[in-house]
Amino acid sequence: MFGWLGKFLKKNEKEDWANLIEARIGDDGRSRVEIAAYQIEDPYIFGRFLGDVARHSAKAYSTTWSLAESDALAQICEGFSDKLRHQDTELTIEKPGSLDS
Repeated sequence: MFGWLGKFLKKNEKEDWANLIEARIGDDGRSRVEIAAYQIEDPYIFGRFLGDVARHSAKAYSTTWSLAESDALAQICEGFSDKLRHQDTELTIEKPGSLDS
């Protein structure tokens, strides 16, 4: 059910999926992100999950905005790298075991 990620998830016995990220963006451009860090112990595996999110995002952008999927992925990666280079905001943790900002 989970593919390669399944062996790393701490699954609920009653569910065959796990929510890892909930993300929203406001009119002012600020984001609110909730990450269920307790679901995946290894940050490397979480990074691989983010890679899957980027690939799905590129597919969504390519079909929504008539972009080539490779161009959409390149732009997503560029934006991701740019944000990581410019860490100019503080993150606030609201719940232990998760990261809410």
